[in-house]
Amino acid sequence: MPSDPEREIATRDTWKALPAGPMASFTYGATFSDAEYDAIRRGLIPHEMEDKWFIFWEADTLYIHRSWTGACIYQIAFRVSPSGVEVAQAAVAAGSEHYRRRSDVEEAALVDFLIRGLLLHQTVPFPVPAEVAGRYPPGTYQAHVTGTGAPERTIASPGDRWLTRVKRAFGF
Repeated sequence: MPSDPEREIATRDTWKALPAGPMASFTYGATFSDAEYDAIRRGLIPHEMEDKWFIFWEADTLYIHRSWTGACIYQIAFRVSPSGVEVAQAAVAAGSEHYRRRSDVEEAALVDFLIRGLLLHQTVPFPVPAEVAGRYPPGTYQAHVTGTGAPERTIASPGDRWLTRVKRAFGF
């Protein structure tokens, strides 16, 4: 993917970015080409109310903040590998008043959507957690989380499937 020279490069000072609070590691693996890596490092600056994320690059780490609150939700560290540039470590806000942590599977799916969908402009489906799917009209949860209108797919965390079925059975 060619980089967009018209797109302003995001920095920590471009938008409100609160310091990260406690973070918890989660499993997320992905490899990107050099061109994709260049686009990722440009970040994302919100321009309208529907833009829910502010993303910037600093010291081999991608910082993903909520645009309205400035809360740091994700930190994704990268390293160069023989096959391109890969994720070295991923962390999500833990114990935050601004964010409710989900399963590793759900967090990895959302981060992948944010990187591929928002930064790389790839057509990828938005991951809707199984516990949310069917509770709201299609696209409602996605609009709340990202402000986008991509196709959706339901994801289930391996450990949450039983609990999700029980909650649905009892109307929770």
